[in-house]
Amino acid sequence: MLDIVRVQRETVQEQVYQALRDKLMRGGFQPGQKLKLNELAEAFGVSAMPVREALSRLTAERGLESLPNRTIRVPALHNDRLEDLMQARFAVEGLAVARAAETMTPKTIAELKALVAAQIETDEHHFSEASAEQNRAFHFTIYRQSGSTVLLPIVESLWLQFGPYLRDACDRFDGRDGRGANFHTELVDALARRDAAAARAALEADIGRAFELVMAKPRRQQTQSGAA
Repeated sequence: MLDIVRVQRETVQEQVYQALRDKLMRGGFQPGQKLKLNELAEAFGVSAMPVREALSRLTAERGLESLPNRTIRVPALHNDRLEDLMQARFAVEGLAVARAAETMTPKTIAELKALVAAQIETDEHHFSEASAEQNRAFHFTIYRQSGSTVLLPIVESLWLQFGPYLRDACDRFDGRDGRGANFHTELVDALARRDAAAARAALEADIGRAFELVMAKPRRQQTQSGAA
């Protein structure tokens, strides 16, 4: 038996999975968008197997859905499901923010202020996907500060479900003149004071605004075949 550690296949699978997961979380795919196995495999420069397994994992995590005809697509959510998701984010991310406030450091506050400044600059030019990515970086900098190994995977799961709507929310909101960063600025100020209640309120206002924007679309109210 050859003394060889078999890592390449698993490494490719993990890389494809992480790349697709990241793209979902930062709004790189649109709600209802169908994902074609062969096109993805060609784009990644790999065989169909690692892509198929990545899609299967993401479906199990509810980031994608499988339709009866075996088509894989990004879920297009009804407003009641979006409302449920919003309340879950309030609860889980609110707890993470409250815990982060208790352990906040000057270093993390400086990082958050730099991210807010970068997002204001991006919003001036309305680079929606870049703004969505900066928004994610801002939030997860706070959540990591909570120090919780339990909360973070749950938050990631919630963002995986809402991620496709992030760019939609950015597209629909005029963030120029710093308007897009108002809640983030309030959140940073509260965290700097270690005021958990104020930080949680700013977070809920920020999350709620994004959901309000995407739920206002008439098509969210319509019945959508196969929606999660």
